[in-house]
Amino acid sequence: MKQSSDFIPCYSATKIYIFCPAGFATGGPEALHQLGARLKELGFNAFMHYYTTPDSVDVVHENYKKYGVPVTDELENKAQHIMVLPETHLLPIFEDKYQFIRKAIWWLSVVNYYITQNDFADTIKDRPFFKLRAYFGDFRLATFRKLRRRNDVINISHSHFSKVHLLENRIKPVGAISDYMNHAFFDLVNESTVKEDLIIYNPIKNDEFLAEIMSLTPTLSWMPIQGMTPVQVAALMNRAKLYIDFGYHPGKERMPREACIMRCSMIVGKSGSAAYQEDMPIPDKYRFEKSRDQIPTIIERINECLNNYDRLIADFEPYRKALYREEEEFTNAIKRVFVQQ
Repeated sequence: MKQSSDFIPCYSATKIYIFCPAGFATGGPEALHQLGARLKELGFNAFMHYYTTPDSVDVVHENYKKYGVPVTDELENKAQHIMVLPETHLLPIFEDKYQFIRKAIWWLSVVNYYITQNDFADTIKDRPFFKLRAYFGDFRLATFRKLRRRNDVINISHSHFSKVHLLENRIKPVGAISDYMNHAFFDLVNESTVKEDLIIYNPIKNDEFLAEIMSLTPTLSWMPIQGMTPVQVAALMNRAKLYIDFGYHPGKERMPREACIMRCSMIVGKSGSAAYQEDMPIPDKYRFEKSRDQIPTIIERINECLNNYDRLIADFEPYRKALYREEEEFTNAIKRVFVQQ
């Protein structure tokens, strides 16, 4: 079945199987469940198909039962159907039992694609005749070279960053579908909370660069977001004036969006999706290269954000408004990509 370059044609009998890691509660699985639920609402035959990983603890995570997407273990190998694969699980592309079904890769994260591909390469590099078989392309590594050759593989970007990366690798995505923030988080916004001179950050996402900035600002109040429930995270964000993130943004990260919704000013690096206005529409004066010679200017900007919060928070209102429109845009994007025939 020839694939349109502008949308994915769907028919009355088309079934859409969304592959999702079992038992995980992170940004990617939630986006996959959001997609399944919205496709169902729009009248498509959508199903979740769970695959296990070494870290799987259950099938449907408790957080996602609310989406109510039907689950199936049996996929019909027909060209009228579609499987949606996260970029971290591409082996089904090569399996004979899925020979005819159309494959759509949803690029939720660029970095995680490389991590999983490298991990898989490490598991096979010691096999007999590895170099010879790798030369002839026998191993099931989903390289961009292989993906370009596959007429049955469709690519959907999630962020502008992933779109740019696909185009740089000579792959044109059929369209873009982002996700949207969970309704429960908007309900935790409390605009009556008095803002304090608190700087919040995610220690898991940051490294020694932020650690050096913190060491040079011992009089400032730094609060890590770590080991907290969603309600506790929201309470802290409601109080904080500033969110800082010099991590690598493999896609449209949730924590920066949460901080913006909670009326935090932001200072970020220029890695991954954070570098693009399309993914994070904030003024460029709040974006910095991770360079030591930038640290004095970054510290100046930190103090400016704390001391002039009431005035500068307006700089982040366009981003905040865009986040409140995410769900509407999510629905419109699905309609543009999955088109009933």
